[in-house]
Amino acid sequence: MPDFGSLLGESVQGLIDNGRGLDQKTVAMTQGKADVVDVVTAVSETEVALETMVSIRDRVIAAYEEIMRMSI
Repeated sequence: MPDFGSLLGESVQGLIDNGRGLDQKTVAMTQGKADVVDVVTAVSETEVALETMVSIRDRVIAAYEEIMRMSI
């Protein structure tokens, strides 16, 4: 079973890969080699991945803050 750090690393790498794919499709569109629909789809996919990462970050911070409030 993968640990949390590995899952988080894979998620970050997926976000980076989505961003690179978006960049490539945007360049291809400016060169007339890609369709606008492909670029819009890539933007949407990247946006969803980014929103997911922000949500995960927020939950990790909230969990950390909750742990810090606990008395020992």
